[in-house]
Amino acid sequence: MISLQNRLSAGLIASLVLLLGLQWLAVTWAIDRMTQSQLIDRLQHENESLLAGASFDAQGQVQVDAQRLSAVYQRPYSGHYFYLISGDRSLPSRSLWDARLDVPATLAGKRLHYQSQGPEGERLLVVVNGYRKQGRVLTVAVAEDMTPLQAGMTRFQIVYALLSLAGLLLLLGLQRVIVLRALRPLEQVQTDLARLVGGEIARIEARGPSEVMPLIDELNRLLAGIDRKTRRSRESLGNLAHALKTRLTLLNQIAESPDMAGHAGLRAALLETTQAMGQTIERELKRARLAGQVHPGRRVALPQAIGPLVDTLRRMYADKPLELAWSVAEDAVFIGDEEDLLELLGNLLDNACKWCRREVRLHVSGGDATRFVVEDDGPGCEAGALEALTTRGFRADEEMPGSGLGLAIVRDIVEGYGGTLALSRASLGGLRAEASFPPGGIDAY
Repeated sequence: MISLQNRLSAGLIASLVLLLGLQWLAVTWAIDRMTQSQLIDRLQHENESLLAGASFDAQGQVQVDAQRLSAVYQRPYSGHYFYLISGDRSLPSRSLWDARLDVPATLAGKRLHYQSQGPEGERLLVVVNGYRKQGRVLTVAVAEDMTPLQAGMTRFQIVYALLSLAGLLLLLGLQRVIVLRALRPLEQVQTDLARLVGGEIARIEARGPSEVMPLIDELNRLLAGIDRKTRRSRESLGNLAHALKTRLTLLNQIAESPDMAGHAGLRAALLETTQAMGQTIERELKRARLAGQVHPGRRVALPQAIGPLVDTLRRMYADKPLELAWSVAEDAVFIGDEEDLLELLGNLLDNACKWCRREVRLHVSGGDATRFVVEDDGPGCEAGALEALTTRGFRADEEMPGSGLGLAIVRDIVEGYGGTLALSRASLGGLRAEASFPPGGIDAY
């Protein structure tokens, strides 16, 4: 995709090249026409001067007063020539030497000019006039070599082309500066968008051009509106959860009251139902909170977040010879809610510590995706049952304490961020859980 800066630059460059090219053509054409017109006028004056100095002798031969002739007409092949015709008689200039000019006889009062080839192959501009003098029709032709004029015109075109090129380069530099200055606010907006995606800011602070500001303002209003709706949604869900948990607590108290002692089956069914309802509420609250996480998350400092969690788990399982090792790659980045990350890692590490014999490892890698890999040296799980581990309420061993929601919650968190969760046999012999997240966090999903 071509950037706006490149589009503007390409358009301005094309416009400037076209404008200066047309200007060069127009100016050179106008100057060429003007110089030719001036040359024709001068040759016309020469023509009239020759007419004034021309006369006829007794035999009817045309002649020109030598005192009225310029020296250039006396020097052979000087590039300045004249040719007089009266009837079948003609008078060439001395500068023609033995050559002739192809001059048509012209009626009195007629005038024409054209280009012809000179005695040495040069290009001549010829002006011909027809007159009547002393009762005779006289054709007077004056010609001049255009080579010096053309050479001067060529030099002018080259100099003007170089000046135009220098002007073009100067204008291109100026328009480059103008475009960069005009687009600088957009670059700041782009930077703010990147920071917004990275969770460093909650709104776009940069001020762009007037054409773009309505879009920025609408985007900021949209982000603010989504944030308000998300907070209200979470508050409503929290209130609902509190109300439901209160009622479940009352039901549990009723089930455990002495009045229910004679109804053991009913009590067990009631307790089982309230426990299932409590688990469902917790799980759906988690899903709703993740679904509401639509605005950019913040970058989580992984070592600072993981360190205290690992220390807590070591204290929780102090009765086991636990070796819990963890490492974080320098390029590993998690953009999202820190509570989500702690709950995800807490469930994975707690599950690994619960089932391990001695060793648990956590490694966080970066690159094209951020990956959290937790391994343990416990008994692991059969390949056919790996997929069922993330099913709500599934427990590989009913004798082990727990609700069976840990890996299901982990799956919901990972999927909520557009990531993937993979379970397999670890190199240590136990379970290997890998949670992989796209590089842009939830916004890349």
